[in-house]
Amino acid sequence: MYRLLACIALILATVTAMDRVLASALGDLLLRSSDRFMAIYRPSEPEAAPAGKPGTRPDAKPPATPEGQPSPLLVKAALTTEPRPAKPAAVASAGTAANAPARGPADVLVLGNSRADNHFPVSALQDMTCGRALNLGMGGAPTVLSALLWEDYIERHGAPRLLVLEPTGVVDNPHDLADLPLLAHYSPRIDAFVRQENKELWMANHAFNLMTFNNNQTMRLVAGLLKPAADRTLVGAIPQPMKKQLAAAPEEMMTADNANWQALDHIITSAQSHGTRVAVVITPYFPTYAGKLKNFDAFFAELKGRLPAGVTVIDARRAVDKDELFMDALHINEDGVRAMFAALEPDLRPLGSCPVDALASLSATPGNSTH
Repeated sequence: MYRLLACIALILATVTAMDRVLASALGDLLLRSSDRFMAIYRPSEPEAAPAGKPGTRPDAKPPATPEGQPSPLLVKAALTTEPRPAKPAAVASAGTAANAPARGPADVLVLGNSRADNHFPVSALQDMTCGRALNLGMGGAPTVLSALLWEDYIERHGAPRLLVLEPTGVVDNPHDLADLPLLAHYSPRIDAFVRQENKELWMANHAFNLMTFNNNQTMRLVAGLLKPAADRTLVGAIPQPMKKQLAAAPEEMMTADNANWQALDHIITSAQSHGTRVAVVITPYFPTYAGKLKNFDAFFAELKGRLPAGVTVIDARRAVDKDELFMDALHINEDGVRAMFAALEPDLRPLGSCPVDALASLSATPGNSTH
């Protein structure tokens, strides 16, 4: 009997050890993925200083006109740009030289649910703001999850210059974990939240660490190892049967849980305390669906009323209204994204970080002037 028990104990110890080793190796491998969420948990990389200017950061160059000069809109945006707050020394990578500060993954950060994920391609956002962008929108994620991602990001990389927040995650179930459980492998904060919300899942993942990777997000991370992750705009138009279904649907009310309201307030207050500009951008709804929401305008009036002073609110709910620009009731397609960005430009572009050296370049051209 003792020998049998000893054999069982040895087998369990071997399986447990293999589980820990393989899970650790897989976690390290996936950390190299181009998937946007891994950018939070990779260490910041030292940035190269411009020649002759040790310790300074090279700013992104704005798109130029066909004549090679920065556009007047970008120059106007540069006039309103404030310097970025200094990054706390605690977020610098160990061993980084004094003249090569740690470089976080983004100047512009996007948070929200799938409407943030699919409506803010980083390529378009970088062109409009003249800064590196990172989209942390997560499908089905309530605002409480966005708050966890925000805290993890600033803890590791410091605050970005600009936070673009799509706020409609406040209507999502605050107990829904979405794709968060895999990130618990990298984040004690998220691990604690998973334990709070689903103790059975947490216990299974800790008993067998490989269970943490038993989900669809792991496949996306693997895909990100093989090729660079692309923008996540949607392709296609809302089908006719869905339009008829929406037209026949009953009216409903928009509601939000208090936990999501508190998380929204926490994100914004934290961002402002770090010197980050905050833009709350409400993206488009399919007009037929919006018409079924009895408190559509009242709900967003309440949302705006809850926001603290200093937040830029861009209400683009009706900025796109053609059926062919929508993928479904809540998401616009790639053509809709282009139309939305054209509508956002006057309000969003001035919040970016276009370099002020564009002024000198433009003013040096005969016949040009700024106002």
